[in-house]
Amino acid sequence: MKPCIYMVDDEPDFQTIVRSWLEPTYEAVALKDAEELAGALRERTPDLVILDLHLTGSDGFEACRRIRATPGLGMVPVLFLTASREFEDYRKSMGAGGSGYLMKPVGRRQLMTAIDELLAEGRVTGRNTVDTGGGD
Repeated sequence: MKPCIYMVDDEPDFQTIVRSWLEPTYEAVALKDAEELAGALRERTPDLVILDLHLTGSDGFEACRRIRATPGLGMVPVLFLTASREFEDYRKSMGAGGSGYLMKPVGRRQLMTAIDELLAEGRVTGRNTVDTGGGD
């Protein structure tokens, strides 16, 4: 059974690209907002969640805090993948319980490496994945 990744981003074109990178290695489930994520989390616990910061309704920070507060989900790695280059957003994402942070544009190899590391380590403690974006 392939590891399951929930990807929450409100840009359908970006979701299509990332899904093509993730499959066939992972089962990739594309979700458009925090509300869809909450519903999906009631159905199944993923192996990893990829979250954009800027979503319709609740933002990525709040979605991550909800994941961390939900029994049984506290150890699920959460990788923030966002266009934000603000250090404050990075700081807030780690404070909300994020396991890693990548900035768009992101390359396939860069994303896959971050995902592989987070899945291999389980939820990161004491060390976070940070990257400034860029290509393969």
